[in-house]
Amino acid sequence: MAKNWLRYGMVVLTPLLFILLRPLPMIYWALYAVLLAPILSLLAALGSQHGFSVSAKLSSNYAAKSEQVSYILTISNRSFLSYSCIYIRFQMSAVAPIFDCKETYLFVPSRKSISITVPVCADYRGTYTISPSEIFLYDFLGLFRWKKRLPPTLSLTVLPRVHPLSPLPLDAENLDTATITNQTLHEDYSAISDLKKYQPPDSYRKIHWKASAKRNELISKHFQEPETHTVFLCIDNSIIQSPRRDALILEDQMMDALVSVMSQCTNLGYSAALDHMGAYKPESMADFARLFQLAAHLNFDANDAFDAYLTAFFHANRGHTNLILFLQNITSHTISILQAHRTPGQNVLVFPCGETTEEQIDKLQKSGLTCLDFYSMIQKDDAL
Repeated sequence: MAKNWLRYGMVVLTPLLFILLRPLPMIYWALYAVLLAPILSLLAALGSQHGFSVSAKLSSNYAAKSEQVSYILTISNRSFLSYSCIYIRFQMSAVAPIFDCKETYLFVPSRKSISITVPVCADYRGTYTISPSEIFLYDFLGLFRWKKRLPPTLSLTVLPRVHPLSPLPLDAENLDTATITNQTLHEDYSAISDLKKYQPPDSYRKIHWKASAKRNELISKHFQEPETHTVFLCIDNSIIQSPRRDALILEDQMMDALVSVMSQCTNLGYSAALDHMGAYKPESMADFARLFQLAAHLNFDANDAFDAYLTAFFHANRGHTNLILFLQNITSHTISILQAHRTPGQNVLVFPCGETTEEQIDKLQKSGLTCLDFYSMIQKDDAL
């Protein structure tokens, strides 16, 4: 905008120089017109800015890591005057979703709407807010500008990636072959346990048509699951005390490990129950789609001490065989809890996702716990 004022000053100087050289009436009229132009431009912009509106939408609210989705911004001009220039700036970041455009200038004719499509992608799993950082409206001379209200912020959920893993050392002593092979029917359709609002992963045969007609929305039936062997999963979702990029990388690794383990467990016929800080009565499920949906929206925002929660987790699952832990860090206190609360016969698998020393792993192994490295378990044809 400073360059526009400099250009305008040079335009004003031109008739002034002519007046000094040859003061003709026509030159005076030209000077008056030049001086009046900014006022007219300002009044026109003030009169037309109320006809300005902007809306936004995403082509999809979900995306895989590094997958591009389209951010569609629509600008409408309901005024009889054209907008000479609209400036839109997008925030660029190395860790947040990346806009494939830093800034753009637009011209919107009167009584028209235009749309721009900006590709957006993110390299790390999580839920991100998507919005331009600034929108400015300029008058037709480019001498004045107004900061406009941004469109409502949208949310983009970047999903974790499921990797095929080497077989987990699960204790299947009480899980017979018949139970595994019959897991295509994960629920007892003779007993309805609950009615809930229909979700896309639910099958259409689960829709309760009478309840849907009464409530004027789709209601699905949830059935009791048969008695199956359950794997209990616990993940440390406390706030990661690291720089944002390092925290996203650790979250990403933990969530990829979690959903990959979930996938293998359900494929083998196990049910799985996901426990974390903030969870209310974790439900055992054999449906991987529902488990994945829970995991995809998990936030690392818990302020509680995870060691205390880990103690409560072991107490609540004292009689269960397979426990799988996804830990950010392993401290001496964590090792003491695992050693003290693991009951004989329990098969405890530990995925240490943060920095861990060989000494800590040796202590856990000697206590009868199994430490697993997620990246080394990824099958070669799907290695990162």
